[in-house]
Amino acid sequence: MKKTEYVFCTDAELLLALKEGDALAFETIYKRHWGKVYFTACKKLQSKEVAEELTQNIFVSIWERRATLEVSVLESYLMTALKYKIINYIDATLLRNKIFQNIQQTSTESIGTNVDNLIAIKEIRNAIEKALSEMPEKTQTIFRLSRFENKTIKEIASLINMNEKAVEYHITQSLKKMRIHLKDFIITANAILIVVHL
Repeated sequence: MKKTEYVFCTDAELLLALKEGDALAFETIYKRHWGKVYFTACKKLQSKEVAEELTQNIFVSIWERRATLEVSVLESYLMTALKYKIINYIDATLLRNKIFQNIQQTSTESIGTNVDNLIAIKEIRNAIEKALSEMPEKTQTIFRLSRFENKTIKEIASLINMNEKAVEYHITQSLKKMRIHLKDFIITANAILIVVHL
């Protein structure tokens, strides 16, 4: 089938071709549905950068799972996938925020004298500082204002004379880096949060 002919295929036909590893079928699916998924994500999250990341992840997953993918209505599948991506993103962001705030605000007395807890807190602090040290200075500043001082994007933009979209971009990038550096500490951090009843 010629590339131009794929444009006239139904989603069901494209999915059948995709199962066979047809890259052109995937490209057609991507071009046909990427915009709606992306703009829906933008509307829900108010962040172009995060919306783009989640949208890309969905289509990458479709390609990687093409041989075993079971889809009846493609558009419904994409919207459902996006819904869960957004839920997971929000949950992960709330958890990270809670961890960062807890580490900054919790005193030694509030977590008791349990040596394991004290060591865990120190290790997480070190991991956060290491991650921050690898970020550009402006990104570090924005991250600290957002996560440690609880400033809003609007407040940060005013403080450092930067537009709100740029501030949002720096926060998104810093959270990506933090997610990598803290991936081994999430379980430990959850345990500490339970201990201090947050």
